[in-house]
Amino acid sequence: MAHDRGDLDCGYPELTNTIESRAHISQAVTALLIITTMTSTSIPVIDISPLVNLTANPTHTNTTPNGARNVALRIAEACQTVGFFAITNHGVDPAVVNDAWSASRDFFALNSSIKSTVSMTEDYPYGYENYESLGIHRARNDGDHSNNSKDVLCVGEKYLTTNATSSTTTQKLAPDSKETFSIGPINPLKSKMPPRQFPPLASPSFAQHLSKYFEVMEKLARILFRGLALALRLEDPDWFLREGVFDEGHQCALRILNYPLLELDLAEMDINNVDLQRDPIIRAGAHTDYGAFTILKSGGPGLQLRLSRDSSEMEKCGEWINVPHLPDAFIINLGDLMQRWTNDRWKSTLHRVVAVFDEAQDEDTMTTTAASTTTKATTDEGGKKKVYQSMQRQSIAFFVNMNGDAKIVPFDTCVDEDHPSTYEEILASKYLIQRHAQSMGQTAK
Repeated sequence: MAHDRGDLDCGYPELTNTIESRAHISQAVTALLIITTMTSTSIPVIDISPLVNLTANPTHTNTTPNGARNVALRIAEACQTVGFFAITNHGVDPAVVNDAWSASRDFFALNSSIKSTVSMTEDYPYGYENYESLGIHRARNDGDHSNNSKDVLCVGEKYLTTNATSSTTTQKLAPDSKETFSIGPINPLKSKMPPRQFPPLASPSFAQHLSKYFEVMEKLARILFRGLALALRLEDPDWFLREGVFDEGHQCALRILNYPLLELDLAEMDINNVDLQRDPIIRAGAHTDYGAFTILKSGGPGLQLRLSRDSSEMEKCGEWINVPHLPDAFIINLGDLMQRWTNDRWKSTLHRVVAVFDEAQDEDTMTTTAASTTTKATTDEGGKKKVYQSMQRQSIAFFVNMNGDAKIVPFDTCVDEDHPSTYEEILASKYLIQRHAQSMGQTAK
């Protein structure tokens, strides 16, 4: 299907003051060890209330309110230059978010034998997955073997120490020190995905609150799709929402994530060679998302992005940049499918999650809190600081995937003489399978 080009294409002029970078210089913890806060940026923060109103009062493209078009311009700029933006005034009920947070926290506090009753398999791409399966040892607080005891990853020399029996066993920290639980679409017949499963011994409210959050994110995705259609100058704000493209047969997925407590044991480290800014402790390895876009609710700092590897600005934009934690906002990042769909005009940006260790404020034991991240310095018998903790962090990601049979071919508004079409047509489901296989070092069949 041809797409009306309109008077603008996918590319919009850069708004040089949209993204303002600034450096935060950390204070010294000791003369030899500095716990740093890394380079930060203010990604575009966009008030999408005009899009919310447009959804409540749909109208034809020719009479789309200027407010919605202005929002679309900001979205287009963010998608072309960064691939990330934050949204405010999104209309999501805070009670729905709070219920999902509580349900997630209670679930991750359960015994592993309960959580793992619904695990991720080749036949069921959802369910529970933990850091043990990723090569990370699990340890409980000494003397506490109750179901509610917190899991602790003790970080020593490059970088992991398990403290189940001693502090001398070390291994390199794997790139994914987290545990997750995922659910898929509610309609298995139309989506052609497996029916949802929940651990039978988990609280009944767990399924209820996650299902409600999924439903609300579906509605938010539809609002954002209207903004994306306007940003791409398509002929209809509801272009993405047509039957067979993004309807009840979509293949979206919801994932709750738990990053457990980390302990940084100074006694186990060569503190002369520690630079957590250059070589941070990775909680989720660098990756791009596969689908159209992701709606993230973050429980604290730690998310970082790196501008496109294909960018001509790579030399000066090659550093990892902090994505600020905005408690009332959602973070939106584009996926690989949307980059392909826009003929590489919009960016699916590399991102990761790192452990955040805030500096203690005195020479004795002290705890400071920033959002959901708490760093605690303990002391040895001589009063010297010995251990730093980066407390438990949670997040909720909603991966927006199209219908499996949706045909993905670059938009006409993203193709011209200077930007010929780079990609052939492919089904959305086939593309996701290919990307997953590539990430696993396999060849898709």
